[in-house]
Amino acid sequence: MAPPLPVVQSSILPLELIHYIIHDAWFCLVHGEWRNRWAFYRAISLVSRTWREAITSIALRCIMIKTPRDFSIYRTLIVRRWGLDLASTHMKRVAPEAREFFQRSEMHVVISDWSCPSSTGFYFMTDYARIPRYIPASRHISVIIKELPSNDRSILPYRPLFEFLSQYTGTKELYLLWTYTHINRYILPTEQVHGVTYLRVHEYPRCVCHNYHYTSGHTHDHECFSYYLPMLFPDLQHLHLDTPYILKCLSTPPSVTLLTLEAPPIHYLSSLGHFSSLMGWNVVSALALGLFRRDSPDAPRKKIVVNAGAQEPAGWRQAVAACKQHDVELELRHVYLSPVLPDSA
Repeated sequence: MAPPLPVVQSSILPLELIHYIIHDAWFCLVHGEWRNRWAFYRAISLVSRTWREAITSIALRCIMIKTPRDFSIYRTLIVRRWGLDLASTHMKRVAPEAREFFQRSEMHVVISDWSCPSSTGFYFMTDYARIPRYIPASRHISVIIKELPSNDRSILPYRPLFEFLSQYTGTKELYLLWTYTHINRYILPTEQVHGVTYLRVHEYPRCVCHNYHYTSGHTHDHECFSYYLPMLFPDLQHLHLDTPYILKCLSTPPSVTLLTLEAPPIHYLSSLGHFSSLMGWNVVSALALGLFRRDSPDAPRKKIVVNAGAQEPAGWRQAVAACKQHDVELELRHVYLSPVLPDSA
């Protein structure tokens, strides 16, 4: 009698584990070398059909666009999966069935590659305004902004960005991350971004109106990008600032009821050790000049949340007194339990 055949056990990983591994690796590329991501995509696609389907789905859930090549590859992937909208005869756009899928996706865009030849003027290498034709919705949008030639009224480098953002009326969360200290007054876009209720900003653009012909820091040019930036989001409810900014140099729409300030313990004195500080925000002056002033006694009370270190931040008592005087709720949250280095704050 022949011996029984050996039992063959499958070495295929569970589908859920495959998705977890690939998603974790793909998302890490958001903070790493983006040029490696398509090499990673190709390598994963060659493993098996299951892995190829997984990486395609994950790439469409966590979209990363930095270069024209990125946008070109995404157009190919999207059209291959959903096809084009046959009813759109004047321009190419994805079929309407794609919208439901992308409503659960997140998008990360880098504003960087640009050219400014004297003959044709300033333009970006990527046509950002075309992105919504192929990615018609997004749950969350994160925009990383590299240094731009923004010191001329005629350039208006943020116009393409807001033309892009204004088409996402269903997006609730937006993160604008400047990678440098930005100073300019003359680049206020005309497009408003409806639908965004939560706006987070890193390295809020600095206002320099007081350095020119204005006698006080709270009088601003009518195109001051810094002062009017939150006003471009008429449905905004929660403004979240990652880095210190003089709060009297911004204006918020009436819909904003919550302001979150990040104050990690990046300061150091030998007598105190590492500590947080509110001095860079100038909360007292901002409230005195009308920040978070309610239109009527029946309007909801507004709130400021400070995320700080384990100890009370410098300037806290002054902020408490000012908030009490102006009927603004103030809350301190101890979220940084260890010192944060300035270059990683």
